[in-house]
Amino acid sequence: MRLPEHLELLLTDEPVLDVYSHGPWRVPDGLFEEISARIDGLAADPRAAELTTDEHKLLTLPASLVTAEIFGMLAFLPGGGAIKAGSWSQLPERLLHRHLVTPGPLSTRMTRWDAPGGRWRPPVDWLIEAPDRGLAIELARDCLSVLEGIEPLEERRKALLRLYDDPPECEVGLPKAELREHWHAHAGEDIVAAVPELLGPVGYLEWVCAGLLASYEHLTEVAPRDESVEVHLIHLLLQGSMEQVPAELAVALGEDRYAEMQQRFAGERRDFKAGAWQERTRAWLVRALVAGAADACRGWLDMAMRFVAIVQGLPGDPWFPKAEWIPVGQFQTDLRRLYAPRRRVVNPLTETLRSVSPAGAAGGAGAAAQGGRAVRADLATSLVEQPEVSAALDELTRGAEPVRLLLAGPDGTGKRDAAQELGKALALGRDPHWVTDNLFAGQRLPDAVARLHADARDCAGDRLLVVDGLDGIVTDPGNGEALAAELHRLLAVHPDLHLVALCNAGGEERIREINPVLPQLFRIARTRPFTERGHAELFRRALAARGARGTRQAVAAAGALLEATPPMQTLRNARLAPHLADQVVAAVRARLGPDEAADAELVVRKQDIPGTLDVSRAAGNPLRELHDLTGLDTVKHEIALLVAGTHAARLRSENGLKITPPTRHMVFTGNPGTGKTMVARLLGRIYKRLGVLSSGHLVEASRAHLVGEYIGQTAPRTRRLVERALGGVLFIDEAYTLTQSPLKGDYGHEAIAELVKLMEDHRDDLVVVVAGYQQEMAEFLAANPGLDSRFPKQIHFPDYTDDELITVFGQLAAADGFELEAGTEDVLRAMLRGAPRGASFGNGRLMRNMLDVAVANQADRVASAAVHARKEQAARKQDGPKDGEETGGAPGGPPTRQELITLTADDLPPLLEHPEEFFGLYL
Repeated sequence: MRLPEHLELLLTDEPVLDVYSHGPWRVPDGLFEEISARIDGLAADPRAAELTTDEHKLLTLPASLVTAEIFGMLAFLPGGGAIKAGSWSQLPERLLHRHLVTPGPLSTRMTRWDAPGGRWRPPVDWLIEAPDRGLAIELARDCLSVLEGIEPLEERRKALLRLYDDPPECEVGLPKAELREHWHAHAGEDIVAAVPELLGPVGYLEWVCAGLLASYEHLTEVAPRDESVEVHLIHLLLQGSMEQVPAELAVALGEDRYAEMQQRFAGERRDFKAGAWQERTRAWLVRALVAGAADACRGWLDMAMRFVAIVQGLPGDPWFPKAEWIPVGQFQTDLRRLYAPRRRVVNPLTETLRSVSPAGAAGGAGAAAQGGRAVRADLATSLVEQPEVSAALDELTRGAEPVRLLLAGPDGTGKRDAAQELGKALALGRDPHWVTDNLFAGQRLPDAVARLHADARDCAGDRLLVVDGLDGIVTDPGNGEALAAELHRLLAVHPDLHLVALCNAGGEERIREINPVLPQLFRIARTRPFTERGHAELFRRALAARGARGTRQAVAAAGALLEATPPMQTLRNARLAPHLADQVVAAVRARLGPDEAADAELVVRKQDIPGTLDVSRAAGNPLRELHDLTGLDTVKHEIALLVAGTHAARLRSENGLKITPPTRHMVFTGNPGTGKTMVARLLGRIYKRLGVLSSGHLVEASRAHLVGEYIGQTAPRTRRLVERALGGVLFIDEAYTLTQSPLKGDYGHEAIAELVKLMEDHRDDLVVVVAGYQQEMAEFLAANPGLDSRFPKQIHFPDYTDDELITVFGQLAAADGFELEAGTEDVLRAMLRGAPRGASFGNGRLMRNMLDVAVANQADRVASAAVHARKEQAARKQDGPKDGEETGGAPGGPPTRQELITLTADDLPPLLEHPEEFFGLYL
């Protein structure tokens, strides 16, 4: 049993400041001395040296107003009524030691704590006494600046500095209360989120109540407590010496809960014993602590103390709690008592009474198993439609043996959620440790083995080890077999190691092929894709997470839609429901309008559910778009033949005739800018429309996406790329570079071999298109015996003619909102006629590049004309009209709308004299 790592600092004797809302922080050596020097320097500043007060009760008089202001800030910055603990938690005493009238001893006990009130609020407190209010506000900001470096206070300090840097527009001479209200009302959302006290006492109370209830509900799940929420809140009021239920709680908790508290307050008050309640609460927190809820315990203590501070200070700001029956100190003592390292000695009875009868041995073993480890929490799984996994989790959490679980199934079916829920139920003391197959890919075998050993040693006994992608690690052609054997040994060497392995569908069989014994060491459970009902439940949860709800008919319609929606890349299974929920909720908000959507409950109805969910976001008719492309007549004809072949195959199938699915992978050859990528994208959408591909999306790749930099990296990289493209088109540009490397031992051929295998495995829902220059692609296909047969279709993309390029230029300009002046096309045609045509000619990309240059030239031209027109108008106004000049108008005004959207021949790039500059002009 171990404490969460971020809290282990509390078990040391280091100088620690522990603001509960932030967490323990090791105070850097010399930092507090440096801040004290900054404070003294500001107090001695000529602007502040004469500003003093004789009213402060804790500072040596006369006290500097700057020092008094900082004293209040140090109480406020942790939070109004917030818990501040640790061996160096006495901030005023350590930072203002020489200014205190009676400085007390500095404690170094780690269990020391306090909960100061929050009376200081910007812009000024003690500095209000300064004669110059503007200077006072300036000095108050400087007070915040000198406190820089105390990490637990930094977020709130920086938020307040942003408020000083953007003050409200109001008179600085207003009374302090009015001035504060102006400043607090002006604070932005980011500032108020960090400093909720600026919401005012009632707003801050509402914020605290929300956190208090959330932490209480979490704690009662792991450590049940026999009292309602209303009774719990009443007891907090009573322990804070409150005589009645404050009316402000009607706003913070709602009228129903407030009325319930009022009704029960008198009866609870008669039987309430503060000491007894404190002991019960201490015992409750200890039960939650050993159940692994240390952070929730601290959260509840912090919110409970703030709650008491606020209600005692009402109707004003939070105040120092008058009665401290909340067991903060006891909790800190219990934490160290339970988790601090301790010495152990062997009890001789463990040896002398080891031998027992066979009947007693079984019972003793069971008792030891039950008593030798923490009792596992009951599992409250949130998995949807995964009965096999739920049963496995229930079995493993009820048993006493170490967990060995292998989860196999499609992506997005809850495997990671199941591992997280298991980690919570085991309550091992530390959060699960996750490792992925990427961490082992391409490593040298000794390094990979060393990492596996280190992870196993660190997790043995008190931490769940989760290996995400074990099938990928084991099947790696480089180190997979050796790592499988090493993992087998580690499971024997560390019998107390808790391990969960996550695999893709069929992963357990792939592991068995490499190491037949390894899967036998695990309890295997498989996830499965969701049915219509499962998708409906996932959609209902996604709506609830977005503050909306759906009618029964709407949820059912969403379930049917999601089941029929094909996956795309990682957007599959359970990830489809949030995707649909985002679209539907946005549509409902747009339908209601901003005012109604802000006030009304968002209810999704059946008519809000779309008929189809296009995850590839490819609207429109791809066949029409292909037809409208400029040129490419031979390409269009070839694609039309492919479409006709698909239609014919469907007709044969519908008539009961035998069909053999064709190989649809193909080669695109041609120079740059001839539309290969654009046609590949349209091809994917066309095949989706025909039902050949499930999603029709395009994944673009090059050599860098497939070939690794060292042994063992290429095959996993190629597999991940193909997995992204499943359901669509994988477009590999300049594919010939996979075989052209002059380096000995290049991994390009390994990528080709892996790609050929994957193309065959996924031929039913994947189209691979390789592209490049015609000659180079012919050499590429000859480099591997299996390539040519797997790319039976080759389509050549010819260069555009001059007329086609001019048409492309005009289409691109129109798409950007421009028109061509008469004669511009003739100049462009003359430029193209003089341009060299070779393998590097840019085609459509050249037109895009030329248009960008023309638009930049036109922008410079019209902007210069506008500036010149303004100067002329200004000169005429200054000198008056000249003799014979009319006063009603002026020539040479600013550019007209038509001039702003017109491109002229002069805007084209000056390439006539240098046609070689066409080389390299690509999009």
